[in-house]
Amino acid sequence: MTGREMVGRVLAGRYDLLDRIGQGGMAVVYRARDLALNRLVAVKVLREHLAEDPTLVDRFQLEARSAASLDNRHVVQVFDVGTDLESHYIVMELVDGENLKDYLTRNGPLAVDEALDIVDQVAEALSAAHAQHIIHRDIKPQNILLADDGTVKVTDFGIAQAISAGTLVNSGSMLGTAQYVSPEQARGRSVGPTSDLYGLGVLLYELLVGHPPFSGESPIAVALRHVQEAPPDVRSERPDVPPGVAALLSRLLAKDAEERYQSADAFRRQLEAVRHGGPDPEAVPPTPPAAARTKKRRTWLYVLAVVVLLLAALVYAFVRWLAGPAPVTLPNLRNDTVAAAEARLKAEGFQWQLLGRRPSAHIAKGRVLSESPPAGTVLRPGQTVGLLVSDGPSPVQVPPLVGDDQQQAVQALGSAGLKSRLRTVTNAAPAGQVVHESPAAGRTVPKGTVVTLEVSNGHGGAAAHQVVPILSGMTTTGASSALSSVGMTLGSVSYTYSTEPANTVVTQSPAPETAAQSGAPVNVTLSKGPSPGSATALANQSTVGFTVPTSAPSHSLVEAEVTDSTGNEEVYYQAVTPGQQVSFTVSWYGQSGQLILYLNGVAQGQPTVLTPQANPGQNPPGGSNNGT
Repeated sequence: MTGREMVGRVLAGRYDLLDRIGQGGMAVVYRARDLALNRLVAVKVLREHLAEDPTLVDRFQLEARSAASLDNRHVVQVFDVGTDLESHYIVMELVDGENLKDYLTRNGPLAVDEALDIVDQVAEALSAAHAQHIIHRDIKPQNILLADDGTVKVTDFGIAQAISAGTLVNSGSMLGTAQYVSPEQARGRSVGPTSDLYGLGVLLYELLVGHPPFSGESPIAVALRHVQEAPPDVRSERPDVPPGVAALLSRLLAKDAEERYQSADAFRRQLEAVRHGGPDPEAVPPTPPAAARTKKRRTWLYVLAVVVLLLAALVYAFVRWLAGPAPVTLPNLRNDTVAAAEARLKAEGFQWQLLGRRPSAHIAKGRVLSESPPAGTVLRPGQTVGLLVSDGPSPVQVPPLVGDDQQQAVQALGSAGLKSRLRTVTNAAPAGQVVHESPAAGRTVPKGTVVTLEVSNGHGGAAAHQVVPILSGMTTTGASSALSSVGMTLGSVSYTYSTEPANTVVTQSPAPETAAQSGAPVNVTLSKGPSPGSATALANQSTVGFTVPTSAPSHSLVEAEVTDSTGNEEVYYQAVTPGQQVSFTVSWYGQSGQLILYLNGVAQGQPTVLTPQANPGQNPPGGSNNGT
């Protein structure tokens, strides 16, 4: 989902995305309003292609939760971490200002005192993080914010850990990060506080000179320079840099982690001494020339040995490749049954193994969630492909929400992995209070189920002046005209993916055929057209039948809500009478969908699973489900 498409969406029923304010290779950042606390926040949403990797998502959330424990004025505070449908997000403090990269681009190399003041504040943030055993791993100007009041704040603590080490040198999008990588990171070794201090040294060099010490045509070329080459002397490009600052910078950029400052606090003490003209209290004795030459010789021998081994491995692999059978492109098995996936793999000459099972709100139980290697990979027949299989939606209990404020109720449902739909009703309870929920509290339902909340309008038992008309399929112009004709107004407008034509009404609140006061606003959700995933997915139609109970009120409303595995939402409304037989033809995309029938806002039985084939065992009461 692009940044433009996300704007206007409310994550977890709480975070209203107002506009996009930044983006990187890993995530897009939005300015948003926290509806529960009525404050502005920054929301970082993981990019869609990264969200497809369950291991990466788990590490992304784990590291973000660890970063939330940090409490320092130079660290951007993390408020919340969560998931809404396929979107994984982090909610953070919104900093009014700009990032250091933009500031440096606009102002060029900074004055020495200003550069030292910035790195001192960054070092204070690192000290707080290292005390909590959190390593940043990605210190660079883009991750440092300058607030309007002059305060320096570091963001994305620990989040870089979610990206594997191989990404650094294999992805062209990571070139910027490679310019700040420590030698031990480039070698794929474990990192510690001194790795962040190396990144701090690269940052200080860039602030003084205007560019990082190393550059290259590819991330791997830059990373190798960090491993092999001594950093350039900052005074050769900036003669006015004091010798003490140059010495401090040289120690930060030492190839051997043991030769750097061993803590951010030690660096800050040295920085303070240098700014006041004092000696280095923790100076490292110079290495004797003979030892230095020996160490340099060993380094080059090590690099040469690694290169020779890599070349030998490549030659061996290439020979084996030429000798084997013709390569085959791995098919896309997502949404296949295990039996169908096994048959397709065997037909291409592949073996397979089960990697495990994982709950999914969008892929039916027993169908393939993902494969490893991913679809499109070219493999030799005979190799093994791993399959991760859906265990279906996770069962969750509907929390008790009657008596809660509607915002609290929506937030509680989001935290439980459930969706919410609000209906305004005339009731004596205070305005905004939940007076009824369906399914009822305590019911066990699949994760992702929609819970309808009836919310009081605070007008007691007073007679309503008008009945809300059905607006489905109308444009905003038509809906506004229809509402005006009964003395109502068009309220807020939001958007969702739908098989309905773009810019036509999909859902509305209050619901049709319910009583409302004259002049009351009716909020609508418009279609954005089918989701991007629909373009390559199977198009389906299912017929749904329902018999209205004879005990129903004389003026009743049947509502059929359909969601599918590609992210579309459909809602069908029909005014009915007791005993009437109703038939809907619903449209959806993909290999699975879900249908919920409501009568006057109350769910009629369990959600129904839709499949492309007839599935009579999953029919709603009195209905059928025939895919075409």
